[in-house]
Amino acid sequence: MNYLSRRKNRVIVLDQNLLKSKVWLSLNGISKGLYLLFMCRRKMTKVGKRGHKRNVCTNSKELQFTYREAKNKYGITNSRFSRGIDSLIEKGFIDIIKQGALLQEVTLYGLSDRWEKYDTLEFEKKKRKKCDITRGFIKPKKQK
Repeated sequence: MNYLSRRKNRVIVLDQNLLKSKVWLSLNGISKGLYLLFMCRRKMTKVGKRGHKRNVCTNSKELQFTYREAKNKYGITNSRFSRGIDSLIEKGFIDIIKQGALLQEVTLYGLSDRWEKYDTLEFEKKKRKKCDITRGFIKPKKQK
């Protein structure tokens, strides 16, 4: 038996509205690839009565993707990963649910539909919050 035939959920379904949208076409660099990798992390469960079952994502607000994993598994440098995540957040494809911090806390991402309202007045702009923790040695400020 082939390794690929044993794996479940090998299919990623993308809406044509997404693929034909101006905001999707405006993504550049690593952003499209990162979005597809986020889509691979979804856990799909069949819900509904027999004959009317549909697939529903059960972890759309609990997706983890670390810098270390991006580098080791996919060869994505930290700077490219960071730029790609920033682009996906700014254009409404993902949101940060819980910001990781020190002691190797993992950042939780969530898939978002904000991209559907991109370039309209209803679009909610978001940016990644920069960590305000001071690292290393800093000279004390001079008092006047």
